[in-house]
Amino acid sequence: MSTLLQSIDKFIENITVTDRQEDNIKSSFDNLKTNLMKDESNLSVKEVFLNGSYERDTIIRPLDDIDIFAVIDKDDYADNGLYPNPQSVLTKFKNYLNSLNDYKDKVKQDRPCVTVVLSDKNFDVLPSLRKAGALYIPNSYLSSWIFTDPKTHTDNLNRINRNRSYKVKSIVKAVKQWKREANQNIPSFHIEEIAISVFNIWTFTNLEEGIRLWFENAEGYLQSGRFKSYDEYSKVKEKIKKVKEKLQEAKKLLEEKKEEEAKKVWKDIFGKNFPVIDDNEAKTFSDSLSRGSLKYSTATGLSTSIGSAMAASKGFYGDIF
Repeated sequence: MSTLLQSIDKFIENITVTDRQEDNIKSSFDNLKTNLMKDESNLSVKEVFLNGSYERDTIIRPLDDIDIFAVIDKDDYADNGLYPNPQSVLTKFKNYLNSLNDYKDKVKQDRPCVTVVLSDKNFDVLPSLRKAGALYIPNSYLSSWIFTDPKTHTDNLNRINRNRSYKVKSIVKAVKQWKREANQNIPSFHIEEIAISVFNIWTFTNLEEGIRLWFENAEGYLQSGRFKSYDEYSKVKEKIKKVKEKLQEAKKLLEEKKEEEAKKVWKDIFGKNFPVIDDNEAKTFSDSLSRGSLKYSTATGLSTSIGSAMAASKGFYGDIF
């Protein structure tokens, strides 16, 4: 049987974007960028670049939103010398993209961006403008433009990841998977911010310790202003506390040489992508394989309900009578 550390490594592998997905994202991005920068778009886009979790290599699969900054020439939008109204800019982006055959009826506004919904991923197109070299994006109320500095955040995350043996981004992916599995409303960007703060101070020897350290320290770095409401902030804070207690329980089990029990605790936290198969589950899979009803998908792994059917074969437990 695999060790907990081996299971964690496999877990990270299970949620990391594949090379094939990388190629698919690049192709879709290139097409979207080309369309945004066409003169006939009348969008006055001068620069298009990827940002967010994909660009920082903390995105997980199944794929979700991929962030794109589209920097406009503010002078082409200016109204009597004033900066353009964010809603007017977003409407112009939405209408143009929706007029293209590639994106027809696949475009919606999701403030403060325009989202292009494709079959296997979404692109969040964020109109932005530069003032004195600084980058500005629409605020959440679409009433004005606010300063943003994605490059500094990316540089800080890269620095911390490098200083901690290139493991911090894997920790961030694990926390994002917990967020998705537990349906928590902590912003993905804030998960990264907390990781930067925590691992600027704390060191660790392996991913078990690193992931546990994030949950043990996150409460102190959680910012209520990053949430839509104080109630959401409070709920996430309480959930993080419970995960911290579970991981500490798993650590104790590990120290008591109860590795399989520790792995079950981790699976309970991180869900179907964490590779733990107990005897009953193994028997179920073996029976399904014998009957030809076992399935597999890259998103969920082995399953009796989701994915492509596998050819029938005698399972580990032999013939089924």
